[in-house]
Amino acid sequence: MMKKLILSVSVLASSFLLKAQTTEYYPLANPCDPDKVFEKLPPASHDNNCVFILRIQSQPFNQLPKEVWRYPNLKELTFQNANISTVPVDIYLFRDLEVLDLSNNNLASIPATIGEMKKLRKLILRNNKLTSIPSAISNCTNLEELDITGNPINYLPNEINSLQALRTFKFSGNKVQNPIDMINLVRQMKNVTNLDMSGCNMNYIPSDIKHLKNLKVLNISNNNLHFLPYELGQLSNLETLIIGDEGNNGNKIFDLPTSFANLRNLKTLQASNNGFIDFPMVLTSLKGLENLDLSNNLLQYIPAEIAMMSHLNKLNVMNNRLQSVPVEMRELSSLSQFDYSGNNFSSEEQQKIIQILTGETEVKPEPPVRKQMRKKSRVPKTIKRKK
Repeated sequence: MMKKLILSVSVLASSFLLKAQTTEYYPLANPCDPDKVFEKLPPASHDNNCVFILRIQSQPFNQLPKEVWRYPNLKELTFQNANISTVPVDIYLFRDLEVLDLSNNNLASIPATIGEMKKLRKLILRNNKLTSIPSAISNCTNLEELDITGNPINYLPNEINSLQALRTFKFSGNKVQNPIDMINLVRQMKNVTNLDMSGCNMNYIPSDIKHLKNLKVLNISNNNLHFLPYELGQLSNLETLIIGDEGNNGNKIFDLPTSFANLRNLKTLQASNNGFIDFPMVLTSLKGLENLDLSNNLLQYIPAEIAMMSHLNKLNVMNNRLQSVPVEMRELSSLSQFDYSGNNFSSEEQQKIIQILTGETEVKPEPPVRKQMRKKSRVPKTIKRKK
């Protein structure tokens, strides 16, 4: 009997050890949520070490509240539209901060201590009262995006050229006294791929823009441009060019240089609110162009050669002076959206457009509409091709 008991205990112990060896134990989950966004200051009972993202908007603090220094692990600090007029020199204490957004405030200066924030990747200072930025910003070696849109900037330090990690530079809404000086400054930022110089009151684009070889996105809308330089065609990596958009004034450009044929990587051209009377024929050679916006111009026709733009996906010609479209548009097999309201199309021509883009062979005629009513009720037209 004793032998049987010992044997049973031995078997039980062996099975327990085997089970213990095959069972996986997981540590307790970290109570901190690194993706949690706080839109107001956390309560006092909250673990301050677990606050990583603080995004506060439209709360008139007038200054950075002292409570923010309780959160040593902040990765992102956003205070937008908070009526803040100064940034304390102690801002450098946020050693791990990667994103600092102080847009839409009343800042007149930024302390030089910002240069000690080595992990800073994005600095967004839109719509303040800054006239310059400190040269110490050159020490922010990981800075990828600098947005100083909408400030009365009249001086930029040459040290900004040493920001080798900088990819996006937004200078929109500032007054450029000398476009040549501006381009010469930007050309030193060898790695910038996204440049926004919209609304800078520029009368021309210098030929030196040809040196910005790495540009992929260029926004020069809302200036006083009448033409674009031939050298713009040397930006072979350009993918998006904005010379006018729906939300802002465009320029006064009425034609594009023949060098545009070299922009083989261009996928998006926004040229709304300009002075185009004729469709820019050079665009028909850009077979890779996918999105084309020529709305709010003075276009009188679309050429049959548009059929050559085989990758065209979206075409916007709203609010021009068009009376017809070429049947060759039927060849645009990639076209999925065509916006054409605000033109002088007859009801017959509108039916023709629908037939061309939807592939319908028979179209029921619209009921007759009195001419007076037709002029008053221009319904926005957008055709989306059936897949």
